[in-house]
Amino acid sequence: MKKLKFNQTKILKLNNNTYLPFLIHNLPKKYNKFPINSIIKIKTTIYINTNNFSKTYINKFINTLNFSNINSNNIK
Repeated sequence: MKKLKFNQTKILKLNNNTYLPFLIHNLPKKYNKFPINSIIKIKTTIYINTNNFSKTYINKFINTLNFSNINSNNIK
């Protein structure tokens, strides 16, 4: 069984894939078009594989994630 690895910003790494955390009210607009096997739900957080996003979106998201409440309030 594989262990889930979270880094300091609560980004999930699993099987050489990186997943970005989202809350239900902050999902991307094209969320329903992503393949179902690239989405993981853990408690109240939804993780989406970074393969679904552009590099600029990923970098902007990680920068804003550092200042977000998602780290302190919702992931335990």
